[in-house]
Amino acid sequence: MNPETKATLRAALGEARGDDAGAHADLLARLQTHPELDRLDSEGDYQEAARFRLRVAQVVEALARNPAPSARQAFLTLTASPLFLEHDERTIALIRASEHLRPAPPELVAFWDRHCQPDDGFTPTTIVALVANGSPGAIALLEKKLQDPTHEDDEKISWMRTDMLSHRNDLLLLQACERLLSGGLAEHLRPPLVDALFDYRPGEWFKPAKGYSPPPLDSASRRELEQLIRTAVAALTMVRLSDEQRRTVQDRMQAAEALKERLPP
Repeated sequence: MNPETKATLRAALGEARGDDAGAHADLLARLQTHPELDRLDSEGDYQEAARFRLRVAQVVEALARNPAPSARQAFLTLTASPLFLEHDERTIALIRASEHLRPAPPELVAFWDRHCQPDDGFTPTTIVALVANGSPGAIALLEKKLQDPTHEDDEKISWMRTDMLSHRNDLLLLQACERLLSGGLAEHLRPPLVDALFDYRPGEWFKPAKGYSPPPLDSASRRELEQLIRTAVAALTMVRLSDEQRRTVQDRMQAAEALKERLPP
């Protein structure tokens, strides 16, 4: 990194991480100009973005992580900035950083929705952000996308076995899954969702070089365990399951009940 680029990045990160509203406004204005963006990342950097993180991605993440209202507003403004969104890699950087804005305001949900359309190239990244963000707006949009027939079934099953699997103890996600299993989701997609919530078959679901792991059940809170039990009841009563699937659901439900009894009310 040359000295000028290093100085530009240092200054931008300092402003993004601070609490000065004026500095956030100045940074926002500069990030919507080609000279500032070019000082942060060259065209060659964009071509290597799949291997090396863009410097502008560090800046927008710093804004997203900053709880100051002016930093959040600067980030949200970028999600609707035509110049900033000219490059797909900057759009992806915003999507990835957006998981840190909680709760998700309506304009962020709208940004996610625009970048979670069939075959748009952004959807896999957006689904990761929705599940990781985990706030009501994010989970509501995830629930909507799982019900959207324009997204392919194979894609939805992939979301279930990866990002949703990795967060399957999360309260709001479990509440959404109870609704989906109770009738919100297409009938043929309910058994794969049950598998993702109550089973784990990495040898079948993942290629050898890549895998996802569920969180340990004993890391769940009492409220999460109670919701898991309610979701299990929905699975057992509302979904056509094989005998093996029913045993798997019952085993995890019993384990949740045992753990719940050891936790304070």
